[in-house]
Amino acid sequence: MNMDNIEAFLYAFQLGSFNKAAEALYLTQPSITARIQTLERELEGPLFHRDGGKQIVLTERGKQFLPYAQKILHAYQEISSTLREQPHTENSLTIGCTLLMSTHILPEILPIYRKKYPGVGIRILVGSSAYVMDKVLKKEADFGLVRTVSHPLIESYHLHTDTLRLVVPPQHPFRALPSHKLNWEQVGREPHIVLAHGTIEWLMVQRHYHRNQINPHIMMEVDNFEAAKKMVMRGVGISFLPELCMAEELANGLLHEIRPQPAAQLTRKIEIIHLRDANRELVEFFIHAVKSLDRKTLLSKSV
Repeated sequence: MNMDNIEAFLYAFQLGSFNKAAEALYLTQPSITARIQTLERELEGPLFHRDGGKQIVLTERGKQFLPYAQKILHAYQEISSTLREQPHTENSLTIGCTLLMSTHILPEILPIYRKKYPGVGIRILVGSSAYVMDKVLKKEADFGLVRTVSHPLIESYHLHTDTLRLVVPPQHPFRALPSHKLNWEQVGREPHIVLAHGTIEWLMVQRHYHRNQINPHIMMEVDNFEAAKKMVMRGVGISFLPELCMAEELANGLLHEIRPQPAAQLTRKIEIIHLRDANRELVEFFIHAVKSLDRKTLLSKSV
């Protein structure tokens, strides 16, 4: 995902037109259009409504992508600004990671890395676990932060275990029920918002209900956890979400965790991967950096 394309998207959104974005970035309007079209192809859908009017409006996909684009660009600008203040160096580091890792784990690790290696240029590639593994295999990324993947040329190390928690909006009637009075048959009848069919998270939820001999009411499938989280907060349904992405909402009462009995055990391993012949020192540094953050600290900073 090219940073110039993300910047063009944000300028177009903020200024309300492709022409104004082009002027602000000292580009032509066709150049802005081409960058946004490239981004739309990568995200497999339109980001703006194009109705011939002067004012452009975000599509639902564009609204979902907006907070991620803002976080990614902010992190990139922060890193770039810091590194420009350091002496020039030919050393560089490219990290591949999923969106969840880029917003909730990397911001905690990179300051530690920056203190030890202040002159190293950093590039972050964001995509699915399969995308990240492909970048590592092609030597386009030094290492990756992903869910569990497997390949004969890849070595992986456990970095963090994230648990899927079942959450409801704060006004949901389940909030008033104690855990021992809440069972999975009751929960299964509620409208569920799940990650897209075939993902690891989708399979975990399906297997859990299958073990309990329940056919859950799957009302909606989305392609990312942030979308599912917002749907739950607005009372659309309930969802299993990773701890990493909702610590702030739980703390502020915007979401409420429920724990039907028997307790569900839905955990996902987050791993660091690299080629077998890669530099182990770099990988070990990041492993130790994450381990230095205890679980409570990591979750409390996942905002």
